[in-house]
Order: sequence, then structure tokens, then C-alpha cells
Amino acid sequence: MARSGGVNLLGGRLTVSTEPFFWLMSGFLGMSFGRGSPGEIALWAVVVAFSVLFHELGHAAICLAFGSGADVTLHGMGGSTRPRDLKAFGTWRTAMLNLAGCAAGMMLAAVAFGTLYAAKALGSPLTADARRIAVALIEINVWFSLFNLLPVMPMDGGKFISGLLRARWGVNGERAGHALGLALGGAAALYFLKGGAIYGAVLTGALALGEGRSLKRSLSMTEADGDPALQAELPRAGELWSRERREEAVAVLVALREKTKAGLIYGEATIQLGFYQYVLGRNAEAYALFKTVPESDMPSVVKLAYADAALSVKDFEVALRLGRTNFHNAPGAQTAASAAIAAAGLGDARETVTWLKTAIRQGLAPAEIRAKEFDAVRGSEEFKEFAADLKDDAR
Repeated sequence: MARSGGVNLLGGRLTVSTEPFFWLMSGFLGMSFGRGSPGEIALWAVVVAFSVLFHELGHAAICLAFGSGADVTLHGMGGSTRPRDLKAFGTWRTAMLNLAGCAAGMMLAAVAFGTLYAAKALGSPLTADARRIAVALIEINVWFSLFNLLPVMPMDGGKFISGLLRARWGVNGERAGHALGLALGGAAALYFLKGGAIYGAVLTGALALGEGRSLKRSLSMTEADGDPALQAELPRAGELWSRERREEAVAVLVALREKTKAGLIYGEATIQLGFYQYVLGRNAEAYALFKTVPESDMPSVVKLAYADAALSVKDFEVALRLGRTNFHNAPGAQTAASAAIAAAGLGDARETVTWLKTAIRQGLAPAEIRAKEFDAVRGSEEFKEFAADLKDDAR
């Protein structure tokens, strides 16, 4: 996502960047909170943007207090703050970091409320604009802070609860945190829907779905997945690969699989290692690795490699199944031709011809049908008719 308006503060220890959708989000919430004239809506939109920034600066202040720089990003879902030195944060420091944004928001609301109260008590009423700004600051920051305290990831309350549960009970604690988030997120979505708050219902519903996916993912976790040293090995292998130190990258992933044995890091290392082996021309090794990983966990580029590796070892059933998926995700002459080869390997002349017709429409040269991979179905009536039609078209 392209960022705009990035600034370095405090000698570069703090950066603040914005994404375009942040301004759209602020405008949308300004319309939701504000009522009346365009000026009123604009006022609320500005207050929303300022409040989100202030919230994230609360997180950043904790980072700086513990000697870590911080990178703040304002985006379409609000904002996020990333400490630069994760080693500076143990369990309780992380808990403080997670709650600091809401604490900052409530403090801002308290200042606005105190200003209103003091003006009334001293008999020095604020101007209409100042009063509207104070009211907006109170309403937005109270509601935002309370909403952010929901124990649902990736809200601050979810991070707080998940961190404590993980520290106390490890992987089981993380699973419990996701289960709690799923239940409470779903309940919040129903509450907002019943009250007619469609935006709140959609947002909390999406959070609940995310927790459901995370819960499912966590069921495959092992204690090794929480080890920062093991987590660092995957990007280290990627860095070695990008620097053309390919055998070293392979060795890192082989060792990582030996250390983890199972779990999410093991699965990611297996996919990454399989892809590296494929690029190195070791199709049999790549196929054996890919075979052990659920296809649903593979990105599209890996599925393309898996299909090709399956063809090379003559597992035509897997190659054809993947070929159908690959053509849906990345339609083209090559993906269609690969599916045709797999269908021919299975002796299915009808599907072979169907895929060849598709491949030719996508730009495959008609002469390619003479390839030896199609010999198994070349004598079928379907293929003969197809070849004859191609000759007629060429005249």
C-alpha cells in the first residue's frame, strides 16, 4: 500500500505514515458521527483523524519510554504502532504497550470534559465551535477506547488478553484467547445489528471471522511457533536466497524443519523449501515436500510449482486438480496446457481436448499438440477430430 505524508520525529526515533484509506475512513466516520452541515461533518472527521493519531502516539510513548523506536501507520482500519526493538518488551511491558492507546484516548476525553466543566464553573462559556470540538473529542475517544478494549484480535483488548494467556498457558492460552475473541466478537456483532449500528456490526463480525480463522490456525501450533529465534529463521532463509546464497538458504530451512518437527513454522518452512528446491530443478524433492502440506496453505505461485513438479513425477491426478485451480487463479496458455498434459497422462481424451482448445484460445501455438505428452490420447476420436479441425482452420 502506498503511503503518503510520512514524517520522522524525535531524531528519527518515531515515524508517522498515512495510507490513503485512512482519510476515507476518517471522512466516513465523520459522516456517521456528525450531523447537519458539511462543516459539522468535516469537524468530526478531523477530530476522528486526530483522535486516532493521539491513540497511536500513546502506544508510541511506551515504546520510547522503554528505549525502542516506533513506527506509526494510520490506515483504513484506524492505526497501528510497531516497536522497532521487540526484545525490549516482556509480558508486562507488552501489556502496558497494548493498553497505552486506550489510556491516551481516555485522557484526551478527560481533558475535553474538564475544559467544558471548568468553563461552566468559571462562568466563561466556550465558543460554539470550541464546545462542539470538546463534545466530539469526548464522544469519539470514549467510544473508540471502549471499542478498542474488546478482547478480540487485533483490537488492543484482544492483544492484551492474548498476550497474558499466551504467557501463562502457551499455545493453549493463545487458543483460548482466539476462542474468547470469536465468542465475544460474534456477540458484539449481534448487539450492534440489533441496535441498527450496521458499521459496528460489520466491523465486529469481520473481527469475529478473523478470530475464527486464527483459532483454526492455532490448532496446528506447537510451542516452537512462539520461539522468536525460530521465527527469525524463515526471513533469514529468504534473505540468503535473495543474495544468491541459495544452498545456504536451503540448509537453513532443512535445519529449521528438523528443529520444529511440526506446527506453523514447520509448515511454512516446508512450503518455502519445496519452492526453493523446485527453482533449483529438484522436482522430485520439491514434489515430496509439497505433498506433505495442505494445498490450502500454499500461495498461488507455489501451487504452480507443485503442479509442474507433479507432472515431472507423473502424478497426473494431483497435476490436473492443481491445474484447474491454477487456471482459475492465473488463466493463461501455460496453465491450460499443463492441465491438458495432466489429463492426457490420465488417458482422458475429452478433458485433454477441452484444455487444449482453451490453451490455443489463450495463445498456445497449435503445433504444440504434436508434443509426445499427448501420445496417450492421440489415437482417440476426440483428439483426431480436434486435430483435423485445427488443420482446416489453418487452411
